[in-house]
Amino acid sequence: MPSCAGATLIAVATSSPPWADPGALTYLGRGIYDINEVARLIRSGRTRVERWTRPRRHKPPLLSGELDGLFSFWDLLSLRVIAELVRRRVPRGHIATGAEHLAEALGTDRPFAHRDLATVGAGFFAKTADDWDDAGLRGQLAFQEVIDPLLEPITFDDTNMASIWRPQEGVWINPAVQAGTPCVDGTRVPTHQLASLLGLDELDDEDLADACDDYRLTADQIRAAIRYELALAA
Repeated sequence: MPSCAGATLIAVATSSPPWADPGALTYLGRGIYDINEVARLIRSGRTRVERWTRPRRHKPPLLSGELDGLFSFWDLLSLRVIAELVRRRVPRGHIATGAEHLAEALGTDRPFAHRDLATVGAGFFAKTADDWDDAGLRGQLAFQEVIDPLLEPITFDDTNMASIWRPQEGVWINPAVQAGTPCVDGTRVPTHQLASLLGLDELDDEDLADACDDYRLTADQIRAAIRYELALAA
């Protein structure tokens, strides 16, 4: 079974309960992911995520985990953007330089999780100056056209930072729910829990009906959860 972010939270809370250690409160409501779960959710390889989050040839990582070796919800979404830029053949140096400028412009150290990423980022990554002309996009697409689709399924809070990601219709990743584990939209039921119970093959009608009763979900909600887990496993 894939690693569960919720299980990570339980381990943290058990060793240092929030009521016993005020510092542990920083873990709550932010999502907690290990590197395997990050790679799974952004549909990338673990080795690639390691390359982006560790120093390379005496250069700093593109992103360091917010939570002392673990990754937050903002980290998860930031790495999703990085993965897309890398897929578009944007050089690592251009991503690092752009992120630095964006952080200053947007006033956050997690600019890739900000609502204004596309509009502000277009000015940096489509810039034609110095040594990062066209940000390595080879003239294929402007930065905004690359990033806009990534931002569409995200809900932002009143500080313009990402608060909920809906990677598929019927599924949400909410850092305030189950430590950011993918769940049936609007509920606390993890999609992997349903997949583990029902499997990823064709659903048996009787098992589906039982799951609907047990979890107080509709058949459509359960099917959406299974489709999501099936896509992650592909």
